[in-house]
Amino acid sequence: MANEILYAGLTDQRTVEILDGQVLQLLADRSALPNHPALYYAGDLAGSGSTTIKVPFVGLDGYDLPAPRADGAAAVNTALVDSSYTISVNTKTKAYEPSDIARFSDSLGVLNAERFAQDAVASHMLQITDQIAGLVGNFSNTVGASGSDLSIANVLAGLTLLEVGCQASLAEGEVMAVLHTVQMGDLRTALATVAAGALQWSVPPEQLVVRGNGYRGRYLGVDWFSSSYVDLVNVGADRAGGMFVRGAIGWADMSQVADSADQIVLGGKILFERDRTAKSGLTAYVSHSINGSSEMLDAAGVSIITDA
Repeated sequence: MANEILYAGLTDQRTVEILDGQVLQLLADRSALPNHPALYYAGDLAGSGSTTIKVPFVGLDGYDLPAPRADGAAAVNTALVDSSYTISVNTKTKAYEPSDIARFSDSLGVLNAERFAQDAVASHMLQITDQIAGLVGNFSNTVGASGSDLSIANVLAGLTLLEVGCQASLAEGEVMAVLHTVQMGDLRTALATVAAGALQWSVPPEQLVVRGNGYRGRYLGVDWFSSSYVDLVNVGADRAGGMFVRGAIGWADMSQVADSADQIVLGGKILFERDRTAKSGLTAYVSHSINGSSEMLDAAGVSIITDA
């Protein structure tokens, strides 16, 4: 094994000086993406007999228009257009393993089951965020220029491509955009030049609680989110954010069951357990989630690739 949390390795937490009672967290993006309407949840695969789910798409509700028919002539059947995409799930695991001395001498209250359980919930939610943020830059339709800051022109061009690809005008709040924090900063800078114009940035108060910490507001009817998990591309020169509507990105997961006294299921989806190695005086706190995500309708999304 490796990376066990031993007393000898805790030099930043065990010193000859008295530690401050407050614990400061190391810097990391802890803004998980919410279940926005544009994100398609394909379902819970528990008890399904498979780790893969097929998401069908059918061409109904006006996909095909009625064709002219001559008086007395027989109508020609309309072919039903359909397609499908698959989403596969797999297990993601995280483990911390402190020694007895490390746990018993902990004056910060961080090496215990409660804190590791809290970390497990946050970590596994952010793991799904990481998956989604890695997909938004993969759409065929792309706006932006390598090495150039994100501009309002990029946003307008992206919305046009999205509406053309979806073959429909997009309603308020239907579109979700995920940008890297640098791209979001560039967008704020660009917006400063049009702050007094007709197109305003808005932050609906009721959405702040619903959308989570990563939500930055609404502009041109698009809900904008910021995440540091957005991928680097072009040999690290750019970030690959994107905007999309429902059907572009799907994800699925699997509920789990605790079957021993050392296990508990957090939120129905995260299996958290204690694994004791008595001879070594080590206690591991392990968490597992089962999920996966996939790009589906390519035309339902537009990538935004701009300077990192």
